[in-house]
Amino acid sequence: MTTADEYRLLGFSAADRADTEKLDVDPVLVAEFAERLRTAIGTPGEAELKAPDDPLVSLAAFLETLPDIRRYHQQRGISDEISWASLADLGQQLRVHRRTHGSFGLETHWWVTTYWTGALYALGRLQFLIHPLPGSHQVPGVEPGEWVLGVHIPETGPLTPEAVDDSFAQAREFFPKHFPERPVRAATLESWLIDPYLLDHLPQDSNMVRFGRRFTPYGEPRDSQDSAIFFTFRSHDLAKLDEFPQDTALQRLIVDRIRSGGTWQTAFGYLRL
Repeated sequence: MTTADEYRLLGFSAADRADTEKLDVDPVLVAEFAERLRTAIGTPGEAELKAPDDPLVSLAAFLETLPDIRRYHQQRGISDEISWASLADLGQQLRVHRRTHGSFGLETHWWVTTYWTGALYALGRLQFLIHPLPGSHQVPGVEPGEWVLGVHIPETGPLTPEAVDDSFAQAREFFPKHFPERPVRAATLESWLIDPYLLDHLPQDSNMVRFGRRFTPYGEPRDSQDSAIFFTFRSHDLAKLDEFPQDTALQRLIVDRIRSGGTWQTAFGYLRL
């Protein structure tokens, strides 16, 4: 049974907590996924963990295994502050779902498995996912299978240079201390936020451009129109293009490029730690 304090530390809104407490899902499916979660804790990159078809089964299993992932963090010597900050993304994902769809749910339940198995940590402004570099990614100076930190950008506030510097400083200390058997030399970013078009067309002194310019490009960008729409406007519906707010330079750039026939892309970059 999840306590009121645990719901608070996990970042649940009052509405999401109330709906969670009324969950009616198959307990057999919950138990099966909970056991797979327990087995996967601490084994990033060793086996693919497929989430259930029903996101609410995943949600119930996450809460059932909360003691397990908390125990893993404690065994690694990870502070309660970082442990709860990392796991609190669950509440954030529930809020994003409600804002996007107007209802209770967890569309991104597959993403939650990354930190519920001990692979991703919130360190200040950024999140870092420790994982082996896939063979399909040709990062200069990094061998396939070598440990790297995948950088992720939660929706938690301004991406100021000072906050980013602090996050990377924390990462350089955190991972050698708590994961000494997984040495990392590079951080990677896979995101539409480093689409070359975006970096060239936003003000060069903007936080977003200054962040993106930290990374050296590698590989070939791939089309990712939905990512730009979803992460900017929390919608998947291109038919609503005329309804999207146009209050910021980024919002205007996203819409103008699509209207002119362009396609947003996910690009790849790396930096040395």
